[in-house]
Amino acid sequence: MSLIIVVASLLTGCERGRFEDDITKAYGQPDKSSRYKELVSQDPQSLSEDELYNRVLTLWGEPYRELSLPTPYGTSHIIVSGPVDGDALVLLHGMNADSTMWYPNARALSEKYRVYAIDDMLGPGKSTPNHDDDSLERLITWYFEVFDTLKLKKPTLVGASQGGWIATNLALKNPERFNKLILLSPAQTLTWLEPSVDILSNVLFVLNPQREDVHSILATLSSNVEGIDQLYIDQFFRTVTTAVISPLLMDMRPFDDEQLATLTLPVLFLVGDDDLFNHQESVDRALKVMPCIQAEILANSGHFINVDQAQLVNRKIVEFVVAKQDLTTTQCKKQIEYVTKSG
Repeated sequence: MSLIIVVASLLTGCERGRFEDDITKAYGQPDKSSRYKELVSQDPQSLSEDELYNRVLTLWGEPYRELSLPTPYGTSHIIVSGPVDGDALVLLHGMNADSTMWYPNARALSEKYRVYAIDDMLGPGKSTPNHDDDSLERLITWYFEVFDTLKLKKPTLVGASQGGWIATNLALKNPERFNKLILLSPAQTLTWLEPSVDILSNVLFVLNPQREDVHSILATLSSNVEGIDQLYIDQFFRTVTTAVISPLLMDMRPFDDEQLATLTLPVLFLVGDDDLFNHQESVDRALKVMPCIQAEILANSGHFINVDQAQLVNRKIVEFVVAKQDLTTTQCKKQIEYVTKSG
C-alpha cells in the first residue's frame, strides 16, 4: 500500500510540475476536470455550449490546463498540455469547430511536446473578442499577440481545414517566427473547393440543421463516422446550430505560386483520399511550388483526417517535427522526389 501511495505522489508531482511554469501560473484557470466529468452523463440538450465543450475535454487523454489570456483584442482561450520544457506545437482548428477537435491527437502529441490548442477569436469556442473588427489582418495580429504573451520561440504550426489556411497566412506574414508548418487537409489553400452534392448538403445543413441528419453530414466529412466520439458529435451539432457564417469565408482563396514559393520553412501537407477540399491536384501543386514540402495522400480518410487516421497522423507529425532539415542542402528536394515516387 505504501508503494502505491509513493507512486501516486510521484505522478501527482509530475503532473503539477507541468503547470508550474510562469505562463500557466499567470493565466491558468483552476483545474475543473473532475467537474467536467460530471457533465458526461447529462442530457446534451440541457447543457450550454461551454458545458458541451467541457464534456469533450474529458477525452483529452492527457493532463491539461485551460489558459485565459488577455490581449488588446479580447480574451484568448487556450488548452495547454505536455511537458513544460517540450518544443511548442500550436494547434489551429477548423471552421465550425474549436480546440476540442484535437481530442484524438492530444495525448500522442503531448508526450514530448508542449501543445497549445488555441480557440480562434472569430470562431466557436471560448475565446471572446472585445471588438467588431473581423478582418483577416486583425486576426493575424491577434495570433501574434497570443504567441508573444505565451513567449513562444519558433513553435511548429499545425492547422486543420480553415486552420491550415490561417496557419499558412501566419507563416507567410512572418516565417522567421516558426519552426515548421503542418497542414492537415487545409481548406482553400492549394486549390479551389469544387462544387459537389456533398458541399451542397453541408450548406443546406448549416442553414437548417436537424439532429437526425448529423451522421449523414459527418459522413461527407469523415470516412469513419463511427470513430467520432458521441460527446464531440453532440457538441458539433450545437456549434452548427449556433455558429454564424465565418467572416473569413470570402477571404479564403488559394495562395498564388509566388506566395507559396516564399515558404522556405519545412512543410508537411497531409490530405485524405476522400477529402472534400483536397485531391491529387492539391498535392501536385504543393510539390511543384513549395520549396521544402513533404506531401502525402492518406488512404481511408476524409476531410476529418486527424480523426479518420488519428494514429497515422500523430506519428507523421511527430516524425516530421523530429526530423532535421537543413535548408542549405538538397534534403528538401530529396523529400519531394521521394514522395513523388512513392505517391
